[in-house]
Amino acid sequence: MIEVGETTGDLPNNKIVFCERSWKAAVTILALLVMVTFAWGAYLLDSYDEDDYFPGSDDMSVGQFLLRNVAMPDVQRLYYTVPPAVVSIGGNGINSGPVASGAIVGANGYVVTAQHSVANLSVITVQVATSTGVRSFPAQVVKAIASHDLVLLKMQTTEKFLHFRMADVQTVIQGQQVYAFGRNAAGAPLVRQGVVQSADAPLNLGGSQITHLLRSDAVYTWEQNGGPLVDGQGDLVGINIATTGPTGRIEGFTVPAHVIVSHLRDVVRFKTGAAPAPAPAQTQTVAMASSAGWWSKARATVDGPTAVPGLGINVVQGGAPVNGFPSGMPFIDPDHVGGAKIAGYSVADILGLCMLALAAGITGGMMTMGGGVLQVAGMMVFFGYGMYLIRPVVFLTNVFVYGATALRNDKAQLVQWNKVKPLIPWGVAGVVVGYFIGNAIGDSVVGVLLGLFALIMAGKAVLEIIRPDAGEGDLAPVSPVSADEEMDELMALASGDAKAKSDGLDLPDGPVRNAVLGLPMGLFSGILGISGGVVEVPLQRYVGRMTLQNAIANSSVLVFWASVAGVAVSFLHGTSTGLIHWEAPVTLAVVMIPGAYVGGIIGARLMRVLPVRVLKGIYAATMAAIAIKMLVSV
Repeated sequence: MIEVGETTGDLPNNKIVFCERSWKAAVTILALLVMVTFAWGAYLLDSYDEDDYFPGSDDMSVGQFLLRNVAMPDVQRLYYTVPPAVVSIGGNGINSGPVASGAIVGANGYVVTAQHSVANLSVITVQVATSTGVRSFPAQVVKAIASHDLVLLKMQTTEKFLHFRMADVQTVIQGQQVYAFGRNAAGAPLVRQGVVQSADAPLNLGGSQITHLLRSDAVYTWEQNGGPLVDGQGDLVGINIATTGPTGRIEGFTVPAHVIVSHLRDVVRFKTGAAPAPAPAQTQTVAMASSAGWWSKARATVDGPTAVPGLGINVVQGGAPVNGFPSGMPFIDPDHVGGAKIAGYSVADILGLCMLALAAGITGGMMTMGGGVLQVAGMMVFFGYGMYLIRPVVFLTNVFVYGATALRNDKAQLVQWNKVKPLIPWGVAGVVVGYFIGNAIGDSVVGVLLGLFALIMAGKAVLEIIRPDAGEGDLAPVSPVSADEEMDELMALASGDAKAKSDGLDLPDGPVRNAVLGLPMGLFSGILGISGGVVEVPLQRYVGRMTLQNAIANSSVLVFWASVAGVAVSFLHGTSTGLIHWEAPVTLAVVMIPGAYVGGIIGARLMRVLPVRVLKGIYAATMAAIAIKMLVSV
């Protein structure tokens, strides 16, 4: 047996040692590189976020997707990556096809499109291309901006989506390459390559003029209407508006990204792309030449003999640029860029919301009713918010305002708890049922109902001005004799020896009476988003047969508890179905609560100072203006 190191006969002793070979340095370096590679791979697997484009996705934009999945995006990759963030928008009829395209601007399913395309849709659906195929989601209007023909939709889902980040439009120059996307009638993506032609272009649409628009030749069909205009980085330059020009051809306008952000940042937290470095003309030419073969294949797929209906990308080359960019300078728009921002709101927006809340508080304080009507109508007409966002804001505002009012009334011993407590369950049930009814009938029907309701209130106020005995006589000073009689009546009621002598509907105590007194207030509050006091005070007077002060005090308690229920159902339902995110309504309520509270105090003081006819005249004029605006806007 031979042991290591021994020599036997002619067998030489093995002296080959690894560390003494000439290739030891190369092998050592290779081994280190392998270990570094595995370590780097483990780090990537541990820290890599999944893309919104795939199941189990997280928050990612088109631009981030491009830069993460390819070294440098080119034209071909752009056309394959952008379409998942482009949607089709339509109704839910049997034969209803898409009426517009749209762009997903938030991972939570926020979509921006052209308002005029969806204005007449009672039900809105959004079709999205996902990794599991094309899916359809119901959507609701969150905010509409008529001045720029924009509307923000929210898909009713909690899923995540690939979405656009906003381009730095302030760096846009004439001749810059852009790409207008959309989806055709079959749902297939389409795109046209073009250039920016001019900026700050006006557009007359529906009798009004829209300003601060871009123009490009990338838009060539109505199917791109509402769709995105993107740059070479995959960032959203703006939303397209396709119009018919004097020659009958489609002309393309684009609402720039910075205008979209300025109007909608109170609801959506936009991502913003970095300003792209201007590429030399030679580089652009080389990039286009390198993709020439792909262009040929794309055309063959769409238009050639091998084309498959509904598949492929409809690519159409852009035309020659049109002069008109102001002095060849970048697009500067100080009207929508800059200025102080607080929680995503401009100072002007905050002041506007505060003034609306103040006016609503004064209206409600003067007449003990109608403030909610003004608040809801103002948020719809002047700020463009949808009812899905308005309801939780109003409910949350009412919790604080009417909570404080109920506490004051209780301290003054005006609340009749034995009569109020049986009504609270009915008011809570009414607001829950009304909330879902209001969601089902849609914002347009709610707007009509709100206008009709305001018209009735205006007519009632006018009638009370003409015939003082037809209204609440208790607003006038009470004579000593009447005061003594009322006190005797209250004492008799308290002891249970008598019933109220005032005129009204005489219903026996029990569930029916409680339902009549509590349910209507909750239903009106849930459907229209108003406080419900405008309904409850008359019910307390003529069915509950209460004095005006007790009717107002009892109503404040009922409105408070109905509003608490409204907050619960609107936030739970809205967040669970993906209709709202709690940040937006909470922020709006925080802005509006102080104004509503101060307005209520001012209105209460005005009620003591101004004559009853003047108060009712102001109230009638306010309700009439709301009615006209809401009914004419439909």
